[in-house]
Amino acid sequence: MKDFTEEMIGIFSSKTRCEILDMLGEGYDHPEDLAEELELTRQAVDKHLILLHDRGMVERNAIFPPEGRPRIIYEITKTGKRLMNTLDKLADRYKATMLERAENEIEQLDMKLAAGDLSEKIYKKKVEEVKKRWNYSALKEQE
Repeated sequence: MKDFTEEMIGIFSSKTRCEILDMLGEGYDHPEDLAEELELTRQAVDKHLILLHDRGMVERNAIFPPEGRPRIIYEITKTGKRLMNTLDKLADRYKATMLERAENEIEQLDMKLAAGDLSEKIYKKKVEEVKKRWNYSALKEQE
């Protein structure tokens, strides 16, 4: 696997970073709001935002109110949105492939049962094994 690919997997393996990107896409923009919603410290959110900013997935801007200190806000970049969409599509394709493989195995068992090569008891046991191995109910649920 390429080093950059491993780095990107590392970035997206953090549920918190994925949630931050989703929230930025929903309109959240200030680290305090993100921290409060995620029930994290501001410092923890800032660390994630810095990493995402350094990788070009979010951009940082300053808002200068008439009174008081500047307010730093973040938003997801087009690159960040495209990357998240691409990963979602890739995951959907992979899930569809896994579901297809599970259903093919079940179909093979169906044919063996119909041909009399398996007893009904063994058939049910093997179908349950296939469903458990492929986490079939979760795959069907997300269909």
